Amino acid sequence: MLNGAMLGLMERIALDVIVLTDEIGEEDFFSSRLTRTTTLQLLERLAQTAANLPADTRACMQEIDWTAWAALRIALARPSQHPLQIWVAIKELTPMTVQHLHNYKRKQPQLFSIVP
Repeated sequence: MLNGAMLGLMERIALDVIVLTDEIGEEDFFSSRLTRTTTLQLLERLAQTAANLPADTRACMQEIDWTAWAALRIALARPSQHPLQIWVAIKELTPMTVQHLHNYKRKQPQLFSIVP
């Protein structure tokens, strides 16, 4: 039950990141204090939720790059030192994660169940 809620939260946060950064370029993103701050907060919540998923749940979803999410958590501690990693997370890691979550939801719906 908790896994389903956490996976749903990951999906919702990831979609928020995608919507927030959809039509913004890298230079504009890093010069925009509001969009950058909000996006970094969302990415932190997303990476934290991914880290809190049980290992057996992550093991059932091997197509998601859990290592990249763990590395992003570290990078977010000093975002000004890791702009490329953050930009790749926004434009590649997050959309790919959403795509994989949608595929897993279709193939393994029990992982997303919130009914006990």
